[in-house]
Amino acid sequence: MIKAVERFVSKNHLGGDIMTKNSSTSIITSTVPSNPHVLVLTINRPPANAISQSTYIEVTTILSSLRGRKDIRCVVLTGQGEKFFSAGSDVNELGELNPNSARERSHYARGAFESIRNCVVPVVAAVNGYALGSGLVMSMLCDIVVASEHAKFGLPEINAGVMGGTKHLARVVPEKVMRLMALTGRMLEATELQKFGAVNYVCPKDRLMETALAIANEIASKSPAAVGLMKEVMNLTESMDIATGYHVETYATAIITSHPHSKEAANAFKERRPPNFQE
Repeated sequence: MIKAVERFVSKNHLGGDIMTKNSSTSIITSTVPSNPHVLVLTINRPPANAISQSTYIEVTTILSSLRGRKDIRCVVLTGQGEKFFSAGSDVNELGELNPNSARERSHYARGAFESIRNCVVPVVAAVNGYALGSGLVMSMLCDIVVASEHAKFGLPEINAGVMGGTKHLARVVPEKVMRLMALTGRMLEATELQKFGAVNYVCPKDRLMETALAIANEIASKSPAAVGLMKEVMNLTESMDIATGYHVETYATAIITSHPHSKEAANAFKERRPPNFQE
């Protein structure tokens, strides 16, 4: 979304602990030998990981395909290289939009955003650099956000003649902060967003994936049934008042207590042993 992004060249930072399973034009999917239940999705459009319409479609397709799978319990979403998580929408495509194509593109963008928010497993963002525009939105829709200490977040749409991102940002920061970022295009550092709770952890760039994978591994060690229901309930009750939301939670409690995982978790806790969750 900004001219400066084109001057940077991406560098692979994932290291030897990542094994590529499948690659495409825009997204690389990888697994972690130390935990096969964690899937790493890497936005791979150098030099700035700008998001094209096809990228949106790929994200939606990959995350939607996780429904019904037993082997994946958590996803880590990151960007290729050390400079960019994603610089946002591909400006080359934005410049060619007309009213009809803009509506179509927005349809696919919304689909990708919803696929992150409603993914059947938790999604951890590992923000390795600039997260701008759609890149900011994608990171903020993840359940957990880990950012490198040099990461920056922004909504530069005002500088590119487009709109977007404000409602998603307003979910996680005060409105006045959102308005400042949207009206000026100003970027905030990860440590600034951490103050508002929009970023969970800020770490050195060489420990970014280590930190994100540690969180993903912790999530993957829990009951998949409980984690999936917990995420669904949190999404469902986010816009509810406290009484209504708690009402929904009590129903969810009744559902999970009838699942074998609930009994295994209780027994493991009493017997002071790691639980063994069988699918």
